Parts: sequence; C-alpha cells; structure tokens
Amino acid sequence: MYTKKEREYYNIQRDRNCKELSITKNEYNWLRRKGEALRQEYENECNDTDYVETRKRATILETEIKIKCTMLDINLYLQGDCRGASVYVSKETIPENNYTQAICIY
Repeated sequence: MYTKKEREYYNIQRDRNCKELSITKNEYNWLRRKGEALRQEYENECNDTDYVETRKRATILETEIKIKCTMLDINLYLQGDCRGASVYVSKETIPENNYTQAICIY
C-alpha cells in the first residue's frame, strides 16, 4: 500500500516517462505489471522452484514484453537479477554495460 505522497510521486514519474517514451499510461502500466510478474519468475528460478516450469513462464513473459516494446518502437533491456526491476526501456539504444541509463519500469 502506498501513501498519498508516494502515489503522487509515482504518478509524476510515470507521466514524465510516458512522455519521454511516447507511450500511454495504460501501456506503461502493462509493462510494469508484466515486469513485476517476470521479476517474480526470476526470483522463483533463484529459489529452485521447479526450474523448468519457471523458465517456461519467464520465457513467455520475456517474449510478450519484447513484442510489446517492438510494437511501441522502444528499446528494451531485461535485467535478470530478481533483486530489482526487470524492465528497462528507452527510445535510444541501451548498452548492456550501462542499462541503468534507460528508464526503469517499476
């Protein structure tokens, strides 16, 4: 549960990111929800929760996110570490050695 101040800050950040990426709030929220589901699958992989099934679900989510980003004409970097956000996007090319320059979808 977010406080009113946290929610206001999140909405400001989301609006700024949507404008920079030329996407809608709904598209941003879709990426956020899919990104959190993917992060959860990465966490399950780390915890040895039926690795094969978890990897299948993660692959499906990764594919869905990649397709959506292609449709939105934005570049994507998927961070596989379950301790943070999984989806980073940008209008510019995202270098693998510096993906944090992209917008983190959380």
